[in-house]
Formats: sequence, structure tokens, C-alpha cells
Amino acid sequence: MIYRNFAICTLIAAPLIVLAVQSMLPKAPEPAPTQPIIADAPPPPVIIPVAPPSAGVDAPAFGQPMAEAGKPMLAPGAGLPETTVAPTVVTGQMFSPDAAPAGSPNAE
Repeated sequence: MIYRNFAICTLIAAPLIVLAVQSMLPKAPEPAPTQPIIADAPPPPVIIPVAPPSAGVDAPAFGQPMAEAGKPMLAPGAGLPETTVAPTVVTGQMFSPDAAPAGSPNAE
């Protein structure tokens, strides 16, 4: 009960304390504008530099498919090592100790 009363008093007194402290603190002087504000003048245009076209690169034809579209990005021989062992196909029971490869934790 005492905590509830303390919480209510804090919620009521905190804004009053803040207002009292703000009224006692000195106010910062507002700086006078150094230039008159011209509201009718538009901002200056932004100049965007344009790179010259390079001679060795062809411009892409927009709307046309890319030359290598549909090819996988990573394939054996194109940055990936070739496969050396064929994948193992397990037939029969999957969890029998006889079907586990040698050296695995399930092999006996």
C-alpha cells in the first residue's frame, strides 16, 4: 500500500518539479538572423557529374534477357571442385548398424 501511494505521489509531483526547475533556469538568448530570409528564391540546381561512356563495354539492351540467364552461378568446373565420389544410395533399413558407413558413430 505504501508503494502504491509513493508511485501516485511521484507521478503527480515529477511534472511539477520539472516545470518549477525550468522556470528558474536562465533562458538562452535567441540568435538574430544574419541574412534576411528569401522565401521566393528557388534553391540552386544540383549538378550531377556524368561519367563518359567506356569504349570497351557494350551498353546493355534494356528489355532483352541477359546473356547468361538461366545458367547456374556455381557449377562444377566454374569455381567449385569436381565431385570425386558418387553419392551413396542406401537401400533397405536406414538405421541398421550394417548400413552405416565405416568410421561413422553408428557403425559397430
